[in-house]
Amino acid sequence: MRNPFKVRATMKTMRYLTLVCAFLTGLANAEEVVEQKPGGLINWSSGVISAYGYGVAPDDVPLVKQRLLARRAAQLDAYRNLAEMIKGVRVSSETVVEQMVAQSDTVKTSLEAMIKGAAMTADHYQNDVATVTMTMSLDGRFIQMIAPEVAKGGMTAANWYDKPVQWVLARTDQIEWPSLTLFPTAAAAETTQSHLVIDNPNQLELVKEITRLLKAHSQPQVIAQLEQQIEFYESNSNFTGVLIDASQIGNFELATIPRIRNQKGDIIYPTADDLTQGRISSRPVSYDFDVNDAVRNARIAVKPFIIPAEGTYKSRKSDLVISDAAVALLKSQQTLQKALGNAEVMIVIAR
Repeated sequence: MRNPFKVRATMKTMRYLTLVCAFLTGLANAEEVVEQKPGGLINWSSGVISAYGYGVAPDDVPLVKQRLLARRAAQLDAYRNLAEMIKGVRVSSETVVEQMVAQSDTVKTSLEAMIKGAAMTADHYQNDVATVTMTMSLDGRFIQMIAPEVAKGGMTAANWYDKPVQWVLARTDQIEWPSLTLFPTAAAAETTQSHLVIDNPNQLELVKEITRLLKAHSQPQVIAQLEQQIEFYESNSNFTGVLIDASQIGNFELATIPRIRNQKGDIIYPTADDLTQGRISSRPVSYDFDVNDAVRNARIAVKPFIIPAEGTYKSRKSDLVISDAAVALLKSQQTLQKALGNAEVMIVIAR
């Protein structure tokens, strides 16, 4: 006789494996954001720039050396293409790498070293022609090199994160929603009754507002309002990343360090402090073409806070504007603050 518990366990395992396979298949099929360039390409999803090189050996060299010399010529060609491509990489709305190189000897020296350290990721020889691919990361060292220069270019930190977070009840008045200590640790052991302890001005204002509501409305109405806010908070917390949906913004331009702004134009992410104090040591964002693919990306999976972009900021095509409501939630949630600090941010762009 078959063990029914074993059968159920097996079926449960199979369902789990099916879900895992579907998840991995979705990741494998995700279309990456790739920008074709003369001599190579930029993969904005993985943060890699690849340059191709071609070479042939001189006719007068021995046959045994032709492949080696052709390969060396292809490498030099790839290095030249890589240097040319990297100069045109957009860093921000205002700057491309070539401008940084012209303005900073430090950037120039560091960039030359990174280009020389590019990895050969493909090597092919056929019909006396060598073909190689040289690859360089736009992450890590590259970001650490350009970030301070971007910060010098006017990336001032806004005061948006210093302002108190206001939450709106069912009515139009705004009040703060601080943590409220109903059972202090010491008192909880002594009594089973609920004691409301007010220990800061924010809590006092909150209690006054709730008391006023209880006097003005029936208890069920007030409870309904409070439950509505609790439900809203719980459904808008514990996020694993931030996803900016710019799929409807046709004039957005890809950049290594795009900026997220509020409606007034204050920079929300990444701020000057993020860039100069080493908080952002890798690419601030990654890119995708599809929201569903992005949600499965390990960078922000599996419950990102999805924010629709409202447009680009004035003439700065790599700066996206988001709503003030989204900004309020960004600054109110510790998980979202942590996500920004860890660069767990993605942008979905138009095809």
